[in-house]
Amino acid sequence: MTLCMEARVRSEVFFLIICLLLFPSLSHADNSSLSGYFEAGNRSQSEDFEEEGEDREYVYKNYHLRFGHKPSDRLSYEFGTFIYNKDYKSRDSLDNISKIFIAKGSYYLNKQKTDSFKLDIKLKYKEKRYRNTPFSEYDQIMFSPKLSYDRKGSFSINLSTGINNYDYVSRRDDQFKFFSKLGAKRYLLEKKLMLTSSYKLETTAHKQANRRKNKNIFMFGVDYILDSLFINKITARAKLGQGDTKDDDERDEDFDYKYRQFYVKTDHRITSKLKNDFKWQYFKKDYLTADLDHSGFYIRSNWRYEMLADEKQALYFNLTSKHKDVNYVLKSGSDYKKDSLGIKGTYKRKKNWKTSASLEGNRYDFKDSTKDKNRYYAKLSFEKLFLQKALSLSLDFKYKYTDNRQADNTEEESVRLAFKYKF
Repeated sequence: MTLCMEARVRSEVFFLIICLLLFPSLSHADNSSLSGYFEAGNRSQSEDFEEEGEDREYVYKNYHLRFGHKPSDRLSYEFGTFIYNKDYKSRDSLDNISKIFIAKGSYYLNKQKTDSFKLDIKLKYKEKRYRNTPFSEYDQIMFSPKLSYDRKGSFSINLSTGINNYDYVSRRDDQFKFFSKLGAKRYLLEKKLMLTSSYKLETTAHKQANRRKNKNIFMFGVDYILDSLFINKITARAKLGQGDTKDDDERDEDFDYKYRQFYVKTDHRITSKLKNDFKWQYFKKDYLTADLDHSGFYIRSNWRYEMLADEKQALYFNLTSKHKDVNYVLKSGSDYKKDSLGIKGTYKRKKNWKTSASLEGNRYDFKDSTKDKNRYYAKLSFEKLFLQKALSLSLDFKYKYTDNRQADNTEEESVRLAFKYKF
C-alpha cells in the first residue's frame, strides 16, 4: 500500500512537470498556478458527515497537486490529483486508499460586456481500494460538459449532462449512470432580488436490488438585499431529492437516501466594524437500507469584529455559537443535542504574512446519557508570502480532545502544509 502510494505521488509530480514543459505560453505572469498540500493526522467520522452513525476514528494521509493555466480571457483549464489514505482504528474493513484525477476546462464561445456564452468540461477518474474488503473496490469515470448563458444583471441559465460509471471488482455492483441538470438565476428590482432554481435527474442503466434506479434533486432559492439599517441581506434555500453517500469522497460506506433541507440566513451590519450573520436550517434524511434515518434543526450565529484595518495590516475576531438538535427514527438512544462556542483571532500583514488561532468547545447531550461527551478543538495557522506574493506557504496545526463520560478520553492531532505558486 505505501509503495503504491509513493509511486502514484511520483507519477503525479512527473505529469505536472510535463504540463509545464508542453505549454511555452506559461511564462506570462499570473497566467498559471501550481498548488498543493500534504496533510496527516488523526480524525473522526463526526467531522466528515455531521455525526451520522458511529463516530469512528482513523489515521489519515492526504496529498494534492493542482496545475491551472489561463492562456487567454476566453480559455482556462486545470489538472488536479488527490490521494486519500485512511486507516481505521476500530474497523479494519473500512481501511482504504482513494486516488483521484480531475481535469477541467472553460471556454467562452461568446464574451461581451452585456452577455456571455460559456462551455465547461469536467473529467474525473477515481480508484478506490480497500485493504481487507476487495469486493468493495471500484474504479469511477465521470465526464460532464456544461453550457452556460449569462445576461449581465438580468438572468443566467445553464445546462449540463454527463455519465458516471462505477466499475466494481465484484461486477455485481457495477453502476452506469446518466445525469442531466438544468439551473437558472433571475435578477429583479435592480439586482436587489435574485431567484435561483435547479433540477437534476440521474438514472442508472440497470436496476439493482436495494438501490434506486432514478434520483431527482430539486433546489429553489432567494437572495434579497435590503436597505434596512440592521438586516442587509436575506438568503433562503430549499433542496430535496435523493443521494448516494458514495458521491462524497469523505464517506467510506455506500448507501442510498432521500433528503430534505431548508435554511434561512440573514446578514447584519451593526456598525462599520461589527458584523453578524444568523442561520437556521432544517434537515431530514431517510436511508434505503441503513438505520441512520434522522431529522433535526441547526442554528448558528457568527459575529465578526474588525479591531484594526488599514492599508498595511488587519486584526479581526470571530465569535461563533451553534446549536444542533437531532432525532433518529430507528435508534432513539442516539438522539442528541449539541451546543458549540468558538472564538478565532486573525492578524494579517497584507504584503507579508497572516496568522490565526482558534478555540472551540462542543457539548453533546445524548438521550442515552452513556454517550455524553465534551469535545474541544484548538487550531493554529500561519501563512507567509514570498517573491512579491507569487509564492505562498501555509502551515496548520489542529488538536482535538474528547472527554467521554463512559469511555476513554481521546486526543487527535493533525498538520497540513500547503503551497501556491503563480507564474
